[in-house]
Amino acid sequence: MQYTVASALQETINIAGSRSAEKGFHLMDFSLYTLPVHIQNVYKVLLMIPLGALVVVFMRNIIGIRTFGTFMPVLIALAFRETELLWGVILFSLIVGLGLLLRAYVEQLKLLLVPRLAAVLTMVVLLIAGVSVVMHKLGLETGLSVALFPIVIMTMTIERMSLTWEEAGPAEAFKQVSGSLLVAVLGYLAMNISEFQYMFFAFPELLLVVLAIILMLGRYSGYRLMELWRFRAFARNKP
Repeated sequence: MQYTVASALQETINIAGSRSAEKGFHLMDFSLYTLPVHIQNVYKVLLMIPLGALVVVFMRNIIGIRTFGTFMPVLIALAFRETELLWGVILFSLIVGLGLLLRAYVEQLKLLLVPRLAAVLTMVVLLIAGVSVVMHKLGLETGLSVALFPIVIMTMTIERMSLTWEEAGPAEAFKQVSGSLLVAVLGYLAMNISEFQYMFFAFPELLLVVLAIILMLGRYSGYRLMELWRFRAFARNKP
């Protein structure tokens, strides 16, 4: 028999609710803590997604990191919560690499876009099933969590990487997939901070602060840090 124990600050929240009720305030009656426990666990994850989106906005608009898609790194970061960071990076790289090889074979069949995506999706599912079986045989139970990866997003990543490879070359394709993985890792680290998880769940109105920062970054139209590095020779020779 196994038991799972998780710490919670429910008692503190109950005390705060009791004191507010004594003073005639009933805002605590609309707290997320009044939801069933399994629903609370869902919102503890959902409320961290805007923080991950903020990381994506900062890395793309301020730093200039190029990624496949806008919010794909956030979804990959959510998957890392189940596999742990190191295993998540390894499994993601393995599945995308194998999927890219299979995508190259499918390209030779000259399929239309939708059937090609469906074929790649099917192969990604088979790859994930195969990886889970192999990891289980090796005694690495962490590999079983790979099934929680966003399958459709990984399929689109493989498709986008293949098209970028054909149009801009392998260097650009690896640059963008590396950028996506880097942003996903940073998003995971930000969303996995326990203090942030507590604050956003206990005070969901803090998401308005995140929204304000996103809107502020959205007004930024200056140079990105990567562009300054790219044109450093020009700036050095400027009279």
